[in-house]
Amino acid sequence: MTSSPAHPKSVMDMVFVVVVSVTSFLSVPSCVIIIAIHVKCRDLRTTGRSMLVQLSVADLLTAVGNLMGVLWFLFRDSEVLNRSRAYCDTHSSLTIFSSIASFFWTTVTALSLFLVLVRHTHNTVHTHWKPIWLLCWGVPTIITAAALGFEVLGYDPKITQASWCWIDPKTPHQPVWNFMTGKAWELLAYFLTIVFYTAVRISLLRHKAISDNVLSHRPRRDGIRDANIKLMFVPLVFIVLRLWGTVRFLLGLVDYTAANSPYAAWIAPLQGFGDTAQGFCNFVMDVIFSPQFRRRLFCRTSDPPATSSSSNCRTTSISTVSGQHEC
Repeated sequence: MTSSPAHPKSVMDMVFVVVVSVTSFLSVPSCVIIIAIHVKCRDLRTTGRSMLVQLSVADLLTAVGNLMGVLWFLFRDSEVLNRSRAYCDTHSSLTIFSSIASFFWTTVTALSLFLVLVRHTHNTVHTHWKPIWLLCWGVPTIITAAALGFEVLGYDPKITQASWCWIDPKTPHQPVWNFMTGKAWELLAYFLTIVFYTAVRISLLRHKAISDNVLSHRPRRDGIRDANIKLMFVPLVFIVLRLWGTVRFLLGLVDYTAANSPYAAWIAPLQGFGDTAQGFCNFVMDVIFSPQFRRRLFCRTSDPPATSSSSNCRTTSISTVSGQHEC
């Protein structure tokens, strides 16, 4: 690890630090709550919730890795961090692993909704859960191990804006490693997510009348309506959050000087927010705005109900989740 002179911190740098720190501290407990709900509430353990839990694990690791990145950015000029390749490698490998896993699980979630709502194959993901799980966690593990094995991790001391460890700029074929350790999978996730969710949205619009006739059971209609609304936000949230890091990377690839100019400094805080906030946004969309969670919370906090009332609460929760969110 080569030493570098002290870098003065600008206002935008400190905005970046605050934004990443706040969103990380929001995302970490949000992901923990999602995982805890899955562990505690057995009747909510559908395939859809299982995918959300896997995504939350990845987002939790990303938030922790980005917090490590903030510490690196603030104290990288100290003798301890500047001479510690292990810290930079750990932080970089953690964010590489978790980010790729997040891209995979986001794509699998989009594919699952496509299969259920367009192809009407409800059990494909559940049936092939083990190979899907191995793929979504195995590929990031292999890529991260390769980056560590070839010792390509590091940081660019020439970058004058807020940044953290990723690929050492002295690495041969650095752009190839940049794409392989994140950006290629991110761009692929963009494309596939848009394709799947567009197909689902078109299918729901075309067959709305048929669906209303077939789904005569009210809770199932409500589940479809709720999922339909969420579908409009999932690709938007994912792309808007992750877009800024991609813009910054592509700008640096095309024009390194422009990417490090003061005119592009505003992108760094947006990247910091987007790369870290996905866990918190998933918590808001899939827990706070979830009728099942609100119904469960009401049942927990209200007076002890009669046996039949308790049974109705539990049954309603199961029917709604399995009716739609099992995809």
